[in-house]
Amino acid sequence: MGRKYDILDTIQRLERNIKRKSSPTMPDTYGRSNGKTLRLIEKNDGIVANDLALLLDIRPSSLTHKLNMLEQDGNIRRVRDRRDARIVHIYITDKGREALVIRDQERELIKRDFSDCLSEEEKEMFCEICNRLSDSLEKIREENKALHADIVILNNEKQNQEETEIDEEANNIG
Repeated sequence: MGRKYDILDTIQRLERNIKRKSSPTMPDTYGRSNGKTLRLIEKNDGIVANDLALLLDIRPSSLTHKLNMLEQDGNIRRVRDRRDARIVHIYITDKGREALVIRDQERELIKRDFSDCLSEEEKEMFCEICNRLSDSLEKIREENKALHADIVILNNEKQNQEETEIDEEANNIG
């Protein structure tokens, strides 16, 4: 019997090896998710936290934790809006910019180490397959979100209908 291919296991193995390859000198604040957060702050210097959470597609409470770490390490600074103290603007610091330069250098080394064993055609094919898988997962996620939203709407409509029926029965009794 031929060998079965488990795509998820293969991707997880590759992910583990990529993480293991990361330089021990690269602090966690330069990791992928915090690196992405820092890069978005760099591109949108002065961004408001809620807008950043939308760009990252995460809950504002999850973003707060990331921002606390980035600020603690000196990579960002938060400044309250002068007109509305509820609004906080996020700015990248010089240290944050340096962190991104180091991150980019480390990333180039990792990319070279992982892709040198592939031909240009294989690299292109690999990226096309990964993009198709990602597109499919994103589509499924969006469909599930829409389905969940429809279920919530239907449940609310059903609850409203039941409440109306109860009110009508109470009016008929009274």
